[in-house]
This record gives sequence, C-alpha cells and structure tokens, in this order.
Amino acid sequence: MKLIRTVAATFSVTLLMLGTAQLPAQDAAQATTISTKEAHSLMKTAHELAEYQELAAYFRQQEQSYRVKRDQELALWNTRAQGIAANQNKYPRPVDSAHNLYDYYAHETDHAAAQAQHYEQLTTVAQSK
Repeated sequence: MKLIRTVAATFSVTLLMLGTAQLPAQDAAQATTISTKEAHSLMKTAHELAEYQELAAYFRQQEQSYRVKRDQELALWNTRAQGIAANQNKYPRPVDSAHNLYDYYAHETDHAAAQAQHYEQLTTVAQSK
C-alpha cells in the first residue's frame, strides 16, 4: 500500500515539474506572436514579405489553438453523449452545448487555416518578385 502511495506521489510531482518546465517555452512562443488587434490592422496595410509571413504565422498559431479547443470539445461531447438520458429535460442539453462548441471551433480552425494559406501564397508571390 505504501509503495502505491509513493509511486502516485512521485508521479504527481513529476507531472507538476514537467508542467512548470514547459511554461517558459510556451511563453516565448506566445511572445513572438502579434495580438488580434495588431493582426487586423496589419491585414489592412500588409504589402511586404515580412508582413505576410507574420500574418501567416499568426493564423497558423490561431489554427493550432482552435484545433486544441476543438479536440477538447469533441472529447467532452463524446463523454456527455453517453449520459444523455439523465439530462433530457434540460435545455440546452449539455451534449448539445458541447456539440455546438465543437462545430464553432471546427469552423474557426478551417477559417484560420484558409487565412494562413492565403498569406502563405502572398508570401510566395512576394518572394518571386
């Protein structure tokens, strides 16, 4: 019994340390991206290669963020779909809310991917000039 507790405690401490070790790397990656407001203003004025590359990177980061959220909602949707009978009288049902959020994140993922592809194409055009 003590062995199981020791292993569980060691495992949880290891997970905590791994999580804190990854925080600086995530902060550095997020620090290089631009804000939403800056992206929208840059979309209106972009005419150079570096600007197109920055916008493409921004939309790829947005796509990845929405993809993670979409996958989380899919897991939640599947979980809630298994216990659907208990919550039939509630409106909106929790399974419907998870489904709707999944659809929203899937749409936003596709939109961000299309925007990133557009700016990547503009980057290749600008490089060929």
